[in-house]
Amino acid sequence: MTGRQISLAHLTVLDTTPPELVAVAAATGFRTIGVRLTATPSVGVPPYDILHDGPLLRETLLRLADTGVSVLDTEFLRLEPERPVGVPEGFLEVSARLGARNVLVMSAEPDESRTIERLCELCDSAAEYGLHVCLEFAIYTGVRTLAHAAHVVARSKRSNASVLIDALHFSRSGGLPAHIAQVDPSLLRYAQICDASPDMPGPGDTPSLIREARTGRLLPGDGVLPLAELVAALPATAPLAVEAPCRAIADLTPVERAKRAHQALSALLRRGSADDRATSRGSP
Repeated sequence: MTGRQISLAHLTVLDTTPPELVAVAAATGFRTIGVRLTATPSVGVPPYDILHDGPLLRETLLRLADTGVSVLDTEFLRLEPERPVGVPEGFLEVSARLGARNVLVMSAEPDESRTIERLCELCDSAAEYGLHVCLEFAIYTGVRTLAHAAHVVARSKRSNASVLIDALHFSRSGGLPAHIAQVDPSLLRYAQICDASPDMPGPGDTPSLIREARTGRLLPGDGVLPLAELVAALPATAPLAVEAPCRAIADLTPVERAKRAHQALSALLRRGSADDRATSRGSP
C-alpha cells in the first residue's frame, strides 16, 4: 500500500478558506487537497466566495502555484428531488481553473430514474471542462450503498461518471471490504478515509448519522473500521483523501489537525505495507 497519493479533504479543516487550506496542506505534507467551493454556514464554514473571479479565487490559484499543491476534487453538488441539477454558477469553471480532476455529488432524489437523468446531465456539463463526476453514497441519501451507486453509474453510461467510497458511509451502509471486489475498479477513482466509533447510529436515525459524518469521525487508526482491508481492496493507484472532522480535536489549530490527519493516514499505509511484505515472505 505504499506510493499512494494522499489528500487533505476540506471537511477535516472546514474552518479554513480555500487559500488557507492550500497553506495548511503545504505545511503538513499533503500534496493534494479537496476544496469545498460552496460554504455551508450551518456547519460552521466561514463565508467565502470563490465562484467568481475575485480576490479569493486569485489568492487560491496563486498559493497552488507557489506551493505545488494540486486539487484532487471539488465539492459538493446535490441532486435534489423535483428540481433540475443545481450547479451553482461558476462551479464547474472554477473547478477546472483550480486544476481539479473530480467533482463530488450526492443525491437527495429518492427516484432512481430521476437520479440517473440528473447524473447524466451533470456528467455532460462536467465533460465540457474535462471533469469526472464522482457519486458519493450514504445510507441517508437517495443512493444508499456501494452496489446501488455502481448500478446508477453503470446505467448512466457516462465515461466520466464514477463512484466515491467514503469509509464512514461505506461502513454505516453495511459495506465490507470484500464487497469492493464486486465493483468495476475503473469506477473507483479515489476514496475518502476516516475511522469511526463502534457506537453506530441506527440506520433510520438520519440526524445522528449526519452529525457523525460532519463532526464525529475519527482519525484513521483511532476507531474500529477495517481500514487496512478496505484500502487493500481499492485499486492500487486510487488516491486516498483523509476526511476526518473529529470533535475531540476540534479546538486545535487547522495545521495541528491536518498534521495529525497526515500522520494517521501515513501510519495506516505503513502498517498495510508491512503486512503485505510479511504475507509475501510467508508465501510458498
